[in-house]
Amino acid sequence: MKLYADTSWWLGYKCRRDTQHLAALSLFDQDPDAEVLWTPWQRVEVFNGFCQAERAGLLAKGESRRMIRLLEQEVRIGYWPHVEFDWTDAVRMAGELRAEHSLRLVVRSMDLFHVAIALEVGAEALLSFDAEQIALAGAAGLPVLNLVRKRG
Repeated sequence: MKLYADTSWWLGYKCRRDTQHLAALSLFDQDPDAEVLWTPWQRVEVFNGFCQAERAGLLAKGESRRMIRLLEQEVRIGYWPHVEFDWTDAVRMAGELRAEHSLRLVVRSMDLFHVAIALEVGAEALLSFDAEQIALAGAAGLPVLNLVRKRG
């Protein structure tokens, strides 16, 4: 299954101290063959999320840099399939999602963009721990993979 993961999943997956870490890890228990796609947008958004987590003290000094280097290597060797998308089409899709859903749902601009990109790259489902983004994806017809916390 081809999946698009937002920043909340990436932080949960890569940061052991994140409250969603065990739930993020459960993806590969549920679907060992899952393909989590990597896009140019995530390079900006996820890497910034790592830096902000370090700035806020959720990661040790220098840890965001190590996480970024490791993730870049994983993308290079194909662990996370890199996919491109047309930025203009993604912005257009985000605008269409806004027109259709923003008067009924709490929707942040980045939620619109994440869901639009997921649709543009042909993701079969979204990975997220963000309740508003999950609601938008559902309203847009994009399934959300429900990840449950492991007991441990």
